[in-house]
Amino acid sequence: MAEKKPKVLVIEDDEYSRDALAHLLAAEGYEAQSASDGESGLAKAHEMQPDVIILDLNLPGIDGKQVIQMIRRDGPLRDVPILIVTGDEDRAAQSAVDLGADGYLTKPVEFDDLIRTIDHLKTGAHRAA
Repeated sequence: MAEKKPKVLVIEDDEYSRDALAHLLAAEGYEAQSASDGESGLAKAHEMQPDVIILDLNLPGIDGKQVIQMIRRDGPLRDVPILIVTGDEDRAAQSAVDLGADGYLTKPVEFDDLIRTIDHLKTGAHRAA
């Protein structure tokens, strides 16, 4: 029996990027859902209890860095791996990692890299250090 693919939540304000990521993940067998801003992303995270969150930093309202901080203070979501996918410079993405994100990829993202990173985050190997 094949291992069940992780549940992935994509929080991205750009409709094209959000839909493309969710569609590609679903086509690979992941249970993928999406949200267009930080507030709805947090609500969706509570609802679906994802295995991995893909998060853009530049979101309307509650931005990605605030989402990270809120998730890291939240009991049920505290340990959910967060992958930043952003067009921002490395310094901004690294500051998100410093706040508690588990890694980042810069746009445009190679889909194979995204899948490999999600699977790595899901195993928990990134927290073994």
